[in-house]
Amino acid sequence: MAWRAPDNLRFYMQEARLVSINWNSSQPSVDAALHALPRRYRKLRAIHPLRLALFNQYCQDWTENFVPCVSLGEEDEDKETGERFTVPCPPFYQVPSISLARADSLKRLFTWIDLLPLETVRRAVHLLYPETKAWSFASDADDPDHTIFKCITWSQLVDHDDERHCRNAMSIFIQPPWVLSGRDLDLFCKRQSVWTANNFEAFAANVCRQFFGSSSTPWHARPTTAHERLWYKLWDCCITRSCPWFVVSTYTHWVFGVFSNGWTAAFVSPVYSHDSHDPSVLQLLLFWLCSAMGLPGGWVVPEVRIEPAYPSHHLTASVLRSRRH
Repeated sequence: MAWRAPDNLRFYMQEARLVSINWNSSQPSVDAALHALPRRYRKLRAIHPLRLALFNQYCQDWTENFVPCVSLGEEDEDKETGERFTVPCPPFYQVPSISLARADSLKRLFTWIDLLPLETVRRAVHLLYPETKAWSFASDADDPDHTIFKCITWSQLVDHDDERHCRNAMSIFIQPPWVLSGRDLDLFCKRQSVWTANNFEAFAANVCRQFFGSSSTPWHARPTTAHERLWYKLWDCCITRSCPWFVVSTYTHWVFGVFSNGWTAAFVSPVYSHDSHDPSVLQLLLFWLCSAMGLPGGWVVPEVRIEPAYPSHHLTASVLRSRRH
């Protein structure tokens, strides 16, 4: 007889893998580039990749310590809220498959991500930490890149000074796999220094001096790459939401990251495939979400020995001193 997911939640999160997506592999249009250019106000300077073996082990250890393998006595679906486990895991669990349309647009791709991994992780975190039931995934309003870029934020509404505000813990940024390629994500995750507007000015002036004997050229003369534009976009979106923790997903591939306390550096995981195992994408999502909320045992942000770009009290997610990374 098949189990319910809460009968052994740890094994379910470890073994359940995202199904392969049915997507349109057509080439991107000439306009399929994020509207993001280097700007002086951005303080991001460096990208630090997290080591695969250590990151995997941290996630596995957290799962062993904080996700129970004994029955929680709950059903797969919460009859009051409708939250449920949605990622099938045959033959061990009875979670049924969901029939979804071909992901031939960002809107349909969002449906795959929302109804499968995000719905499952929401159900899991609310079972493990009932005090988080006021938290949920909220889809942000459209922006100029709404056809190729979407943001979902794990947040809750709080009352402050007789007004309702949104407290954010983690953002999930979605781009279609036919726009953001696997190679783009690999480059996105590499150790690198981030080009700023000042970098561009120096570069352009140097080129002009060499070839034209003049330094009067716009700083945006150097073309930007897809992974650079993605970093610009993420930094802007995250700091606007006071939310340093983030995930980048094309559904087929996943990256987990966080900005430093002063927003001058970012730490990013390796790229994970949708059907990754040891850990699975569901494990990683649950682990990163709980870390972003400052729940026990989560990953903590290393200190960057540089003057903070922004006061730390602007951040709503808990950021603690690092013990390990």
